[in-house]
This record gives sequence, C-alpha cells and structure tokens, in this order.
Amino acid sequence: MSTPIGRRTAVLTIAGGLVAGDGARAQGIASVVADTTGGKLRGLAAGGVSCFKGIPYGASTAGSNRFRPPAPAAPWPGVRDAIAFGSSAPQLPASSDPLGAWYSALEPMSEDCLFLNVWTTGTAGKRPVMVWLHGGAWVSCAGSAPGFDGTGLARDGDVVVTINHRLNLFGYLKLDDPDDQFAQSGNAGVLDMVAALRWIRDNAAAFGGDPGNVTIFGQSGGGAKVSALLACPAARGLFHKAIAQSCSGSLRLTPPEQAAALTHGLAQRLEIDRPTAAALQAVPADRLIPLMKGMPPVFRPVLDGVTFPVNPFDPAAPDGAGEITTMFGNVATESTLYMAANMANFSLDGAEVERRLARFLRTDPAATARIIDAYRSAMGTATPHQIMAAVTTDYTYRRNTTSEAALQSAAARAPVYTYVFDWRTPVRGGVLQSPHTLEVPFVFGTAPVAEALLGTGPDIAPLTQMMIATWSAFAHTGNPANPHLPTWPRYEVTKRSTMLLSRESTLASNPGGDRREALADLPPFEYSMPVNYPQA
Repeated sequence: MSTPIGRRTAVLTIAGGLVAGDGARAQGIASVVADTTGGKLRGLAAGGVSCFKGIPYGASTAGSNRFRPPAPAAPWPGVRDAIAFGSSAPQLPASSDPLGAWYSALEPMSEDCLFLNVWTTGTAGKRPVMVWLHGGAWVSCAGSAPGFDGTGLARDGDVVVTINHRLNLFGYLKLDDPDDQFAQSGNAGVLDMVAALRWIRDNAAAFGGDPGNVTIFGQSGGGAKVSALLACPAARGLFHKAIAQSCSGSLRLTPPEQAAALTHGLAQRLEIDRPTAAALQAVPADRLIPLMKGMPPVFRPVLDGVTFPVNPFDPAAPDGAGEITTMFGNVATESTLYMAANMANFSLDGAEVERRLARFLRTDPAATARIIDAYRSAMGTATPHQIMAAVTTDYTYRRNTTSEAALQSAAARAPVYTYVFDWRTPVRGGVLQSPHTLEVPFVFGTAPVAEALLGTGPDIAPLTQMMIATWSAFAHTGNPANPHLPTWPRYEVTKRSTMLLSRESTLASNPGGDRREALADLPPFEYSMPVNYPQA
C-alpha cells in the first residue's frame, strides 16, 4: 500500500485496522520514514525501536517467475506503509503445537513472498546488521513468526533483519528444461537469500546499519542455510560473520541425480510427460502444496555446479568461507522436542529404546548394542529415554555441527567459536531438558511468546540478557565475549573449547566427544534420509 508524501502521522495497527493521530501518539507509537533504493518506507517506532515490516526485496515469484531467479521489486511512488508482515512462502499448514507455535506461525501464503522486515534503534548511525534465516528444513516456516520479533535484539545496538524466501519444491525443484533461465531452478530459494543480502547491502545505511558488518545467523534449517551460503560464490562479500545454530542435514547438498529423480517423480504424480518450466508453471500452487504431505524434507539446494560448485562441508570447508568469522552450536538435547509429541516416549524401557535406535540408525543388533553401551558408560545413571535422546541428538544435530566447526577451524583464517546451550526448561516436569529451538527466544528476547516451551521462572530474564549480549557481541566484534561469560577461547581442533551456555556458563573441551566416537562409522545425517525417528 502506498500513500503520498505528506505530514508524518502516527499509525497504530489495531485488530487489522489502522488508527492515526493522537491516540497512537498517546501510546508512545510514532511513524518513522526510511529512504530506500525502491522508495520511501513508513514504519512504526515504539520503545526506542523502529520496525519496518513487509518490505519487498523481489518481485512476485508466481506465474512466469516461478522457478526463475528472483526479479527486482518494482519501485513505488510516495511513501509505502511498512507496518504489516508480507506473505509467507507456500508450504504445508503450520503445526499448532504450543511448544512450537511461536516458531512456526505463518502469515497468509502466496507466491508473492519475497519480503523482509527490519528492526533498528534509529535510521542514523552505522550499526552491525544481523540477518536471521529461519528454520524449517528448507520446506517450511517464515521470518515473521512471533518468536523472531527483532525488537529485543535490536535494542542492544544491532539492526535486525528477518526474511522470507521460496521453500520446498517452489524453491528447490531442478527442472528438466533447456532454457538457461531455469538452469538454477534447484536453488531458486538460495538465490532469493542472495537477493535479500544484496538489498541489505544497498539499503542498510537507510536503517542505521553498516553494510560492511553483516552477520547471518539461523537455527536448524536456518543453520543449514548459513552453511550453504558459506559455500555460495554469489553470496561472497555480502556478509562477514556467520552463526550456525543446531545444524542438521547441512554438510551436503542434493546430488544432481537425486534431484532429477525427485523432479521426475513429481511429474509422474502430476501426470506430466516432461517436467519443463511451462508444464509446471501451469499447475496451480494449491495443487502442488498437498503433494508434499507425508514426504521427508527432501526439497533442498542442489549441487548444480552453478550456484554451488561444491558441497558446503564435504569433504572440507568451502574456500570462500576462510575470511568469515563463525560460531557453531547446539542445544544439549535437541531430540526431546520431537519426543514430546508423545509423552510416553519419556518412559520407554531399554529393550524398546534399543529397537527404535536400530531402526533409526539403520544398524544391526551388535552395532546398536555397542552404541548404547558407549552412551550408557559416558552418561552414568541416565534412563533409557535419556540415552535415546542423547544418541539421536548427537546423530541428527551435534555430529554435523561439530564436523563443520572442525573443518572450518582447520581451513579458516578467521576465528571459530562453539557452544552448547545447556539450560534445562522446567516445563512438563523437566523431562524435555534442553530441546530443539530452546535458545531462540532467548536470542531474540521473545520468551513471553514461547512460554509453553520455556516456562516463566526466574531464569528467563538473566538468560535473555546473557544470550542477547553474546550474539550481539559477536555481531559487533566477531568475538562473543561479554561480561556475562567466563573467558571464551576460539575453537581449535586440538582443544575444541566449547562454551556451555546457562545461568552459570562454563567452558568445556569437546563435551560429549567420547560418546560420539561410537557413531563414527555411520554416514552423516541428511535431510533426504527416511523419516524414521525413534519417537514415532
């Protein structure tokens, strides 16, 4: 929506309507205008932070733009209101589970989805820029979820940006089409991220940001996006630091032959002879989306030799990442979030855990028993379900994260830091311990919207303060050190110094490394592996 340039009035969003004037001013809300390359934007300022929502960084990806690299957004006349989030990318409906609703809530979906959001303490200055890449395993979620509100993080002196981009088959379907315009269709969603980073480079100063000090950070699938951008030549020079949180299937991309088989399989389901751009552009989005139901998150970037000449971290760290200061980390018991889908998973006996782990790891009885014995020995009095959580956490998340840190440390000229978020949530009797996504509300300062996951105890405020200070310090200086933490040396393969982040943070050397050795003969976890989680 555009309005002519004129008197700057306060605008307040209430129940979907707009209220302007004295009522908004009385609530401490004022309008603020930023001048971007596309035109002027009107955002809202309250509590010392200005927010600009729903900024288009690319044109609609519908119609003839589907599967193409992103086209620039058209400039607008006058002043465009930036007070409401843009559309979420097409995907299957979000889960309503309260443990994760704060993370997965969506706006209305549309192929016109290339939007970003900016939080800043002022349009003047030159502050670090932090760009959030949301999770969802390349197939779901959005940058507008309530847990990703950048207000709290921006108050510590950063410009915070969250983005939407194409997902699943709309972003990562490798077409069988001779037209060069579709040569990178298997990485369209990555090209969206690159386009967003270019927009940020060109417009950061309009929001008080420093285009020469940009940190990308993301969790889960967002951590995999960080890893992928480290290996993407088109993204070089567009960011300078990177934080990969809870990496999972992040070492490798989809091989070309696997991408081709996936595309032809989709074409068969649609009864299309050949999966060309014209044929698939003619299929309505609401017919494509249901086809993904029940599938593992197989739609992800493709090793196409163009967007990606090499895998992100296989067999080594990408050459282009050598100058990027990085931080890698996990939460302590990632898998318990998924186990919570059925609370009976927290009372399994040893025989059932052994059966489920054999299926999950695809190991024979002897190998499964050897792995369980190694974890039991390392974990002392752990219960069977705690052993299952530890094995699956290490295999699905921690092992890939530590591999990336080790490879980056061996190759990079810039520092590498690692952490484990070790605080335990008290909800559901404490059985979740430190589940997947747990650190995110503390990084953003959005704990109230994630109360179902975090609870409301006395730890919330100090943990929020510490985590925001840590992420912000890294964005400012490339070093996460701050007064809330003990001395944090950089990660080196010989010592593997890792900060255990909690109310009382401590430094450890390769925590859990001995037990992870029992998994050394297994292949790395990848998103394309069959969905056979042991909690099912």
